Amino acid sequence: MAPTKKTREEELQELLTEAIEVQLAALKAGIGFWSEWIEETSNFVQSASKTLTEINSADEPKEVLLELVDAGRASIRSMTELPRHTATRFIEALDEFEAKKKEKKKTPAAKKAAEKAAAPRRASKAPPRKRAGRVKV
Repeated sequence: MAPTKKTREEELQELLTEAIEVQLAALKAGIGFWSEWIEETSNFVQSASKTLTEINSADEPKEVLLELVDAGRASIRSMTELPRHTATRFIEALDEFEAKKKEKKKTPAAKKAAEKAAAPRRASKAPPRKRAGRVKV
């Protein structure tokens, strides 16, 4: 069966659908970025606040200050991972849309196959004739 040529309207619809999918994937990835950023920043702020309180009351403020520096490094390290995580989320979202498209394309064929299997089959031979036998008396 030869592939059917798409009309201009169908091509435009496909283009717009893909543009919307890219936009949604970008929004999902952006939401993930900001959620992770807020979480990491919040963790650092809590750690820094706790450390600052300990600096004022500690006998060895140098040790506590080093802990704060370490927490800052860890926070910066995690922040540098955010763009990679965001890119991964974006690609995963696009892959989800692609998988759904493939699933929809397979569905009509699968439906046809199921309908064929469920349809009553015609016998290839004529039904057997009843034999005319003698009646016993």
